[in-house]
Amino acid sequence: MDQPSRLKQLFKEPLIHFLGGALLIFGFFWATGTNRDPADYAIAVSQGDIARMKAGWAQNFRRPPTQKELDGLIEQQITEEIYYREALRLGLDRNDAVIRRRMFTKMRFLNNQGVANDGPSETELRDWMEENSEKYTLSPSYSFEQIFLGQVGEIDETEIEQMVSQLNKGIKQPSALARPISLPEKLTEATRPDIARQFGERFTAALDGLESGKWTGPVRSGFGRHLVKISAKIVSRPAVLDDVRQTVENDWRAAQTVRQEEKMLESYRSQYEIKVAGRE
Repeated sequence: MDQPSRLKQLFKEPLIHFLGGALLIFGFFWATGTNRDPADYAIAVSQGDIARMKAGWAQNFRRPPTQKELDGLIEQQITEEIYYREALRLGLDRNDAVIRRRMFTKMRFLNNQGVANDGPSETELRDWMEENSEKYTLSPSYSFEQIFLGQVGEIDETEIEQMVSQLNKGIKQPSALARPISLPEKLTEATRPDIARQFGERFTAALDGLESGKWTGPVRSGFGRHLVKISAKIVSRPAVLDDVRQTVENDWRAAQTVRQEEKMLESYRSQYEIKVAGRE
């Protein structure tokens, strides 16, 4: 084979093409006096990016953007990307507590995506509830009616006794005796915390000592005095899953998130050599 044929065959080799391309890139860097990678200076706005911009605009303004508005959104993204990359080249992301915290939060979010997406099975929920049964005991609840009598001293004790007697005999109706107040006349299966929020701790504590099925009183609250008729008392009991399903699922997810974070941190930490002054 003559010399020109050998050269022609050599130029067809892929390795020669690769080396030639590398030399061209090196020559570009050498000629321009920079070590920049062209890929670092390429910005592409994809159809997916544009679709997200349109969707975001429509959500905020309840209509699609005009072409001029869309062009403005695209230019804004390009400008943000340029400034973002230039800030990275200047190292502005380093030693910034806000950026560090933001990136820390994003990493935690990414690590916990699996827990957020994969819900517990029925068996897992029941097992979790059984292991933590002390957390899922339903507190006592009460169903009752109340009549507001006003402040202490507005009605004397003798008159109150007569009212209680008339109510229990059916001579008087509650609506005929009640004074107006912004409190519910009836509560059904209300828990102690619910009752305390509306009537106060003193009123709530007195309910345990009242006889069910009849009007009694007066019972003091933060507003004044009341007559009370308890129709039902439900003692505390272990909950069944359907009573507290959402709470159990939330607790399960929280525990799984903690475990996932511990697992990922252990995996990351094993890759680092960590030195702390004074712990040598």
